[in-house]
Amino acid sequence: MAGDLYGLVAGLLQGMTHAQLSEEPQRVAGLVVPYEEGLSKRQRVEKALANLTQEQLAHLALKFGADRCGIPLDEAGRKVLEANDPPLTHITRRDVARALGDDLAGERGTVEVVGRYFVLSTPIEDFLGSRGQSLRDQIDRYMDRNPGDWSVEDLFSEIGAFDCSRARFGALLEEAVHPLSRSGDDQTGMVIALNKILARDGYELVQEGELSGHPIFGFHPILRGVAGRPKNLIFASRGPKPEIGFADAINNDIVILSGEESCLVYDRPIGASGLLWSELVSWWGELTTRADAAKLGARLQESLASDAERKLFATYFKAYRSALGEALPALLPQVYLHYDPAIVKTLRHRLPLPRQRMDFLMLLPNRQRIVIEVDGKHHFSENDLPSLKVYADMVSADRELRLAGYEVYRFGANELVGDGADARITDFFDKLFRLHRIRQ
Repeated sequence: MAGDLYGLVAGLLQGMTHAQLSEEPQRVAGLVVPYEEGLSKRQRVEKALANLTQEQLAHLALKFGADRCGIPLDEAGRKVLEANDPPLTHITRRDVARALGDDLAGERGTVEVVGRYFVLSTPIEDFLGSRGQSLRDQIDRYMDRNPGDWSVEDLFSEIGAFDCSRARFGALLEEAVHPLSRSGDDQTGMVIALNKILARDGYELVQEGELSGHPIFGFHPILRGVAGRPKNLIFASRGPKPEIGFADAINNDIVILSGEESCLVYDRPIGASGLLWSELVSWWGELTTRADAAKLGARLQESLASDAERKLFATYFKAYRSALGEALPALLPQVYLHYDPAIVKTLRHRLPLPRQRMDFLMLLPNRQRIVIEVDGKHHFSENDLPSLKVYADMVSADRELRLAGYEVYRFGANELVGDGADARITDFFDKLFRLHRIRQ
């Protein structure tokens, strides 16, 4: 597959003119193809691709595939990117096909649905080996005009769905349960039936939104996220704890009674896709006059308590803001987890709530909440002396967070300063994004 990918990308580039090579790759994918007098197109392409990893080639393939509606290029890239992920086996795909019976597309045409993701222009050989109608014609004849002549299992065999990338197969299932294909009890029943099969390989169809009141489902790996949806984010604390009350307790609408200047409160709905930096910037722009991303970043940095925290925050945006663009998850500093309205001096009959504030929080797709803690000596000591009690309280709070579905990652403050800090931070986020299928 690696050789196929290189050949497809190189073949696409070599089909361009010299002028196009100097412009198109950079416009579409940020790839610079060097120009030197006397170099052939092939030599220019070889120089441009020489030092790219397979993952970088795969991302190029996805970008060129999207720009040119190139299904084979897109497919080759996706297979490389999925090489180390849990497979969606042939058996599971076969059982999915059997659950769908002889009706993949429901109220839509099968050609319309399948043609979005598979090449249908290829002629099919008949039993005598002669090449006749295209695959598009065959699907139209045997599934749309004469329903029941082909089963979905027959269809999957013809289009290559048993061997295609997992992303492509998942996209096909998303279309099969889209409200334009199925709605009401038909949609609900099909999602339940498919999820029972997909769960064997660790995948599921998850509701991501709505269209005119009908659920929209996305295909995802099964990840144990946090139950419920976030309603209020109290973060970027840079001073005394604010006093908060309910403006409407029924709707969980809060109001800051005092200390408003010490923190920010994000109260917009947060859906299954998590919270993106672009969404946070948009909210900030409506909240504050003449606000922009730079001013929001500066405000968030005011809440950071140490050089180590500042280094983590700055490196995150430097490394990923351009690479991920609009898909960059928000990195929220100093987020209240438990909000205890009282201060320690007023507590007479109980202890304060543990782990009231997290150093950093990320809300990723599918209810995944990532907590990042930067540990200074106060996490292990009391009055500058080592303390088993302080350490025990910390690990106990970590256990509770993990049992609630949060992921907790800790850095020692010394890891985040000095030589090697940038590489250590980007290595962590690279692995985190791969784990959660956030593509760079």
